[in-house]
Amino acid sequence: MRDTKESRTIRLGDHCLKIGSGATPRGGKEAYLSEGPFSLIRSQNILNERFSFGGLAFISQTQADQLSNVEVLADDVLLNITGDSVARVCQVDPAVLPARVNQHVAIIRPDKEIIDPRFLRYLLVSPEMQSHMLGLSASGATRNALTKGMIEKFEIPLIPLPEQRAIAATLGALDDKIELNRRMNATLEAMARALFRDWFVDFGPTRTKMAGEAPDLSPDLLSLFPDRLDDAGKPVGWDNVPMDALAEVTMGISPEGSTYNDTGVGTPLCNGPVEYGDFFLRQIKWTTAPSKLARRGDLIICVRGSTTGRHAFADAEYCLGRGVASIRGRESNQEFVETALMLQMDRLLQKTTGSVFPSLATQDIKKFALVDPGQALRMAFATIVRPMRDRIWSNAEESQTLAQTRDLLLPRLMSGELRVADLDQAEKETAA
Repeated sequence: MRDTKESRTIRLGDHCLKIGSGATPRGGKEAYLSEGPFSLIRSQNILNERFSFGGLAFISQTQADQLSNVEVLADDVLLNITGDSVARVCQVDPAVLPARVNQHVAIIRPDKEIIDPRFLRYLLVSPEMQSHMLGLSASGATRNALTKGMIEKFEIPLIPLPEQRAIAATLGALDDKIELNRRMNATLEAMARALFRDWFVDFGPTRTKMAGEAPDLSPDLLSLFPDRLDDAGKPVGWDNVPMDALAEVTMGISPEGSTYNDTGVGTPLCNGPVEYGDFFLRQIKWTTAPSKLARRGDLIICVRGSTTGRHAFADAEYCLGRGVASIRGRESNQEFVETALMLQMDRLLQKTTGSVFPSLATQDIKKFALVDPGQALRMAFATIVRPMRDRIWSNAEESQTLAQTRDLLLPRLMSGELRVADLDQAEKETAA
């Protein structure tokens, strides 16, 4: 443990250059731009794991000037202060700058001579601080909220700056590798979808043959594509078939609540969007009475509520609860089916019903039309894409292990139970 001197704490507000939140520009969402000179960071962009570009809004120079007091600078720590995502925290991604924040996000800009920003971000995401912030936010009369006064009173351990930086660097190295894997996976997924779009949506090879242009495919592969389009505008001989002709679709049914537990007994339960991870399902609850089951490799999609269409993969056997469905390709068609569905998810979501609580019915998914080029081309696609998918899975599994390691080290490093020097020594002894 750290000695008494090092165990002391300091008040965060006394060592920050800025703590404050912004506002929604006049005109609300309707005034946002699809692209623009300034980013507007909102609560959905703040994840504990990283900064998310999903749903990023943009504003004009005039709107940004009106929010000049909440300009985001490099290294700023961003904290969600209201709503269901309260207490989520990350550092700003430099790629999003110049930027402002709205009223749901607080900027915390520590004095770098006292508090390392990256260290502060890890401190705030630690289990102890997350519990503290969630407890404070729940004390309000109406909705979950953290106030500027609450944030200023946070007690920060007085750790020497070099050690703060060493802790941040150790944890950051794990997060950097996780982020590298995520970006690599995004690239591989984009490549698979681009190939699917060219072959089975835009009919590129067939159009190339019709135009008499030089093909970029091998003669054997090119020969699998028809020479012309039919009257419906698709390659001759290709059919539109329902999803369940190529895949097994299983809708979930929740077991009795009395069979649930959070201690890992029984079968993991997927019972709604809260249990989705970035790639794999999160194991939050288990059941001792599983019914509808998903297998490792199945694509899982949410079919009820505001997150309908959100998807992840089962990395083990799961019990499917109400609100989710699994999709499993028949006869080695998994790569074809899952790529087709993820590429055309917007078209599937057009079938949702219910304005307040949207949902997809079983038949909406089972009868969702997919173009079928025939088994030979489906297998040709799988042959190219399967190594990409295998690499994606390998990267995701590595990231899962790295995240578990980070989450194990984080509270021990923050409390002083473990020092970076101890890790370095252990690494040297292992290598010797």
